[in-house]
Amino acid sequence: MLLISKLLSLLIYPLSLALLLLLLSLESRLRGAAARSNLFVVLATAWLYLCASEWGANLFMAPLEAAYPGFANEELPQAEAIVILGGGLSGESRFGPGGDFNDAADRIWRGASLYQQGKAPLLILSGGTTLEGALPEATLMSHKLTAIGIPQAAMLLEADSRTTRENAQYTKALLEERRIRHVLLVTSAAHMRRAARLFGAQGVVVTAVPTDHQTPLMVGPVPGWLPTVDRLARTTRAIHEWVAYWIYERLGYFDPADASLDT
Repeated sequence: MLLISKLLSLLIYPLSLALLLLLLSLESRLRGAAARSNLFVVLATAWLYLCASEWGANLFMAPLEAAYPGFANEELPQAEAIVILGGGLSGESRFGPGGDFNDAADRIWRGASLYQQGKAPLLILSGGTTLEGALPEATLMSHKLTAIGIPQAAMLLEADSRTTRENAQYTKALLEERRIRHVLLVTSAAHMRRAARLFGAQGVVVTAVPTDHQTPLMVGPVPGWLPTVDRLARTTRAIHEWVAYWIYERLGYFDPADASLDT
């Protein structure tokens, strides 16, 4: 599952697909098919430009985030546990201690704020690693939360999962041991559609707590029609979500009668 998702995503990531089209252009040029070679160059350029523009980034990201707008902590119900999904840390860095925060680090801070405001008595940190010998992300998240005053006794680590489906499966086992059914699920807004359905398929009652919204309210100072690295990265993250959701759906990982509560 992990391999299929990664490979299919890579095939249509903006940079990967543009490079593939340029390689096809070169192959066509060597075969003497100049017209076809030129077509591949135009397609590569157009795809890369679209994905690096504000319009293109919004085309892919906005529908995912619009389905899960943010709520203040005060608007959320009480729950039995707060589940924070991994993805907010880039793993251990070579020249510094601990994990490095990335663009999805809001997940960790939002989960901490929910606990500090008494929304649930338990934090479940879900995230493993695909690298042999590396610390699982659940452990790295616990280090960050301990540093800001969250007690170790309030944290439960699920450190074996490598995919969102495994997040749901392995967290479900921990919840069952403690007879917990209703959780506040914290993850990026773009990721919530997939995550909430997978947890729901496990019979977990979910109140979605989306965070890390990336679609800007206002564009600037760089005009939206100009390509930027940030817009290209946003498109890439969104494409990953669309592809992963499509794969999970085709494999039947979603339960149409799931128990999730999308707020």
